[in-house]
Amino acid sequence: MSKKLFFSISFILVCVLSGSMSQAQENQFNNSEFDDGLTSWGSYGSVGFTREVVQSGALSGNNAVLLDVTDASAASSIGIFQTISRLVQGQTYPLGFIAKSDQEREMVVLIQLYKPEGPSYIDVFLTRAQLTTDPQEYVFEYTHQDEGTPDHPGWSVNMYLMLKGAYWGMAGSDLNTKVWIDRVYFGAEPPFQDRTSAVNPIPADGALHEDTWVDLDWMAGDFAVSHDLYLGDNFDDVNDGLGDTFRGNKPSGNIVVGFPGFPYPDGLVPGTTYYWRVDEVNDAEPNSPWKGDVWSFTVPPRIAYAPSPPDGDKFVDPDVVLEWMPGLNGKLHTVHFGDNFDDVSGAAAGPPQSPLTYAPGTLEREKTYYWRVDEFDGATTHTGNVWSFTVARDGGGLKAEYFDNRDLAGEPVVTRVDPQIDFDWGSGDVPGENSPDTAIAVDDFSARWSGELEVDITDAYTFSINANNGFRLFLDGELIVDHWDEAGTGQSDPIELIAGTSHSIRMEYYESVAGANAQLSWAGTVRDEQVIPQAAFSLPVKANTPGPANGSTGASMTAVLTWSAGDSATSHEVYFGTDADAVANATTASPEYKGTKAIGTESYDPGKLAWDTTYYWRVDELDSTAPDGRWAGNLWSFTTADFIAVDDFESYNDLDPTDPASNRIFDKWIDGFGTTTNGALVGNDLPPYAEQTIVHGGAQSMPYLYDNNLKTSEATLTLVYPRDWTEESVARLSLWFVGDPANAAERMFVALDGNAAVYHEDPAAAQIDEWTEWVIDLQNFADQGVNLANVNTITIGFGTKNSPAAGGSGQMYFDDIRLYR
Repeated sequence: MSKKLFFSISFILVCVLSGSMSQAQENQFNNSEFDDGLTSWGSYGSVGFTREVVQSGALSGNNAVLLDVTDASAASSIGIFQTISRLVQGQTYPLGFIAKSDQEREMVVLIQLYKPEGPSYIDVFLTRAQLTTDPQEYVFEYTHQDEGTPDHPGWSVNMYLMLKGAYWGMAGSDLNTKVWIDRVYFGAEPPFQDRTSAVNPIPADGALHEDTWVDLDWMAGDFAVSHDLYLGDNFDDVNDGLGDTFRGNKPSGNIVVGFPGFPYPDGLVPGTTYYWRVDEVNDAEPNSPWKGDVWSFTVPPRIAYAPSPPDGDKFVDPDVVLEWMPGLNGKLHTVHFGDNFDDVSGAAAGPPQSPLTYAPGTLEREKTYYWRVDEFDGATTHTGNVWSFTVARDGGGLKAEYFDNRDLAGEPVVTRVDPQIDFDWGSGDVPGENSPDTAIAVDDFSARWSGELEVDITDAYTFSINANNGFRLFLDGELIVDHWDEAGTGQSDPIELIAGTSHSIRMEYYESVAGANAQLSWAGTVRDEQVIPQAAFSLPVKANTPGPANGSTGASMTAVLTWSAGDSATSHEVYFGTDADAVANATTASPEYKGTKAIGTESYDPGKLAWDTTYYWRVDELDSTAPDGRWAGNLWSFTTADFIAVDDFESYNDLDPTDPASNRIFDKWIDGFGTTTNGALVGNDLPPYAEQTIVHGGAQSMPYLYDNNLKTSEATLTLVYPRDWTEESVARLSLWFVGDPANAAERMFVALDGNAAVYHEDPAAAQIDEWTEWVIDLQNFADQGVNLANVNTITIGFGTKNSPAAGGSGQMYFDDIRLYR
């Protein structure tokens, strides 16, 4: 987002929608009530604030987004935005939201139109909402005076809700505040949501509660007459209502815990996390009770905890300042520090201090240090655990390749080593200052960073990216963050990683126009979010990007192993087997050694593998030109499936038939295109031809249109593998499908070898609108004469096979066709 041109326009603040507004418009915003997390919402800015969906807003429905400004001085931009898909010239649009703040302040509401032909960014609507500590509904209207966006496909429009902006001043932009926003719309005002569940727990969900008693409180659901309370120290028990977690039906919205006569009469136990749930009850309502979410709070332990750096951290700055959380009621703290575990563990006394920090001075690189903090609560000294960390090595970094286009196309203009991915090039027009290099323009460039990531602490890691504009992240060749759509921010699901392992990592990024930044961070349960440090990275000299993906399950029993070569490799040594230790420690004299592969042949065919078995493999890279040119590979694993895949639709692509690698879905599944008797059409009209949004498993499924107007509809795949459907004693065919209630209720069938058809027991199966598994006993085909040891084709069809009749049409999706025992 850039400030290039400002148009002054008029607006009307109203309390209700005026008669001039079109009531027939649809709300153009997705996820207006934040019921699907932050899906469809971009982040404007990346530092000085956090954004998360919470249930403590009590604005509309159950959820709201909380923008928590933690350091207003560090940020130049703070806010969220969403794209407006359509503006028609002369049309008036209502827009609105509900918001509150913990301090009175202003929030900028901005609609900005981008025109690639220039002027680039135009502020077509700008106002400032006066936020208060009470929830308020804000409603405005905007009349679009410019040409309509449907006539200009290259134009784009975003609406921003900003707490700070480089070009848009507002009262309170210097404050560290919390702002809750909900029910954001552009177009028709959505109805208010009923709040059936209890919300706004006190203590807040995940809170640290520094006492051995607590007064639990909450905001009741709209229809609640009473409340069923569950409380315990086990999440699953509270979630399922097991054991003694049910604490009774309560007429009011609070309960005391930790005193005689109440739950936990002897007091809450330090160092324990407690879970609780409130189900709202109204016997007059048929949907009662409404099960609540499970909330938690933690009573801190008596000893010091949550060390920073975390225990086991290997990437610590030499000038680190140690920090920790004090034990419950801790008043004074004694720090023991040294480079010998036994000395620190056995230390008996030391000077106490009040601060919760300790600066040991400049430390030696690649050396491990130990420390312990004892807590004194006024009566007792509580001896702490011994923690350790290692000071980071010198060096490290990633291979960085920069391209003079948005598409990573051609050869990179600049190749270098970047220590981290932590760049803010700004929005100026000076190459080298507002771009990665003087050879790279400030707009329309792309970058690829690749290398190895070392893991020092076993944990579940979440990888986060802040970047303008598009980005994606791969770990061991698997796509874990995919926002090639100018999302602003994105993060992976938590990924379990083991200390002492390393993983290939690759981030791709492009910048289109305006400000440019790129930042890659990680976080775990013991490590706060941080930009991944330089010492955790190494250059991509190892074999990487394994296929099947490391740790994957459901791999084919005929899998061919593939990998990408390290940068300096001239050949590869391959090791393979079923014993992890044996493969990890194998040499060329070991039976796990499978030979040497020349550069350019990064694949190994192990032959047919066993059913449902875990395999381990390793590829060492050799550089014949270097005296120390051997890089031992990471230990990878995969597990073969407990099924045989007939078609999972993952291999199809969009390449033209002239390309030897072309594998288009409708070239394999032969449909009725160009015929008058077959109403089936497979694949999307435009790339991607395989469906990539509506999927059951993996990344792709098969779109299938049927039209049974005096036709039957059939799509047929000629099998290469598997053809022997008696292999591994399989006995059942399984496939997944999803339809639509608007589909015509045509009979669905599967046929083998032309005419042996089995029909779905539900004649209206095409109208089922959720993914549904259809399991067929293979004996049904054998009874019709099919030789299951040599199956040639499989057909999915609609209608009655070989009996065309007047019928209807519809859209289906199929996925994961498999054979099971």
